[in-house]
Amino acid sequence: MNYSDIHAAIGKWYGIHGRHDLPWRQTDDPYLIYISEMMLQQTQVKTVLKRFFFPFIERFPTLQSIKEASVDDLLLAWQGLGYYRRARYIHQTAQVSAPRLPTDPAELVKLPGIGKSTAHAIAAFSTHLPVAVLDANVKRVLHRFFAEKERKEKRLWTLAEKLLDCENPYIYNQAMMDIGATVCLPKAPRCDLCPLASRCLGREKPLHYPQPARKKTRPLHHQAYLWIEKEGKILMRKREGDMLGGLWELPSVESPPPKSEKIAEIVHDYSHFRRIAEIYISADTEQIEGEWLDYGELENIAISSLERKIFKKLKQ
Repeated sequence: MNYSDIHAAIGKWYGIHGRHDLPWRQTDDPYLIYISEMMLQQTQVKTVLKRFFFPFIERFPTLQSIKEASVDDLLLAWQGLGYYRRARYIHQTAQVSAPRLPTDPAELVKLPGIGKSTAHAIAAFSTHLPVAVLDANVKRVLHRFFAEKERKEKRLWTLAEKLLDCENPYIYNQAMMDIGATVCLPKAPRCDLCPLASRCLGREKPLHYPQPARKKTRPLHHQAYLWIEKEGKILMRKREGDMLGGLWELPSVESPPPKSEKIAEIVHDYSHFRRIAEIYISADTEQIEGEWLDYGELENIAISSLERKIFKKLKQ
C-alpha cells in the first residue's frame, strides 16, 4: 500500500511541531544518541533533559571515557535515574566497543542492553539508515493507525516496517516518536492535530487500541534495615545481583537482631512491587558484614532512591 500522502503529512507536521531542540537531535554522534536512548528507556524526556543528560555527558564525553571509568563512577553519575542495570550495560558496552560505537544494527544488538528498537534508533539517527524505530509511543500510534488491539511485538514490527518512510527515515522516525509523545496520547489523544488522522483506522475509537493491559496486583514486600553507627561512621554494604547491583545500602536482614529498636518505616514503590522498609537501630555488629563509611563519603557513592529516603527521614 502506498503511504506517500501520510509520509508527506508527517514530514510537514515535524517541520512545524517537532522537538528539534532536543540535544540528541542536534548531532549525528552515535555515542550521544546511544546515551540518550538508554536514558529515555523508562524515563520521561523532560526528566532526562532537565537533570541528567548534560551532567552525564560532561562527566563522560566519549565512550572511551566510560571504558576508563569504574562502574562505581558510572552508577554515581546515573544516581536518581533508576533502572541501574542500564548504567551497567553502558559500562559493559564501552569495554567491548570503545573508542567508537558501531552503527550497524546487526552489530549493535549484540551489545549488552541494546535491543532491536534502540539499535535501529542509533542507526536511523546517526546515519539515516532506513530502519523502523518502535518505542512505546510509536507502538501506540501504530496500534491506533492500523486498529490493532492485541499487543503483539512481532506484528507491530511488521506494521512499523510497512509504514516506514524509507526516503526520509530520520524525519519519519523522529516525527513518529513526537506524535506519540505529544498528540497520540494514552488517555486524551488529540486526533484533530494528528497528521495520520486521514487514514487512521482507529480514529473513531482510539482508546480501544491497544486493548488495556491486564492489571497486575503489586506485591508487598517487608524488609528490615539496620542503622549501625560507630565512632562517627555508618555501616554500609554494596548490593550484588541484577536489581540495584553495585549500589550501596544499609545492611538488610530477615529479622532484626535482639535489643534493636525500630526507628522508622518508609514505603517505597518499585516498578513491580512495593517495599515497606523498616529501619532498626542496633548496637550488635558482630554478625553483620559491611564497610564502615564516614558520613562525608556518602556524597561520593551511589545509593538508591530508597536509601536517600531513609537518610532524609532520619536526618529530620
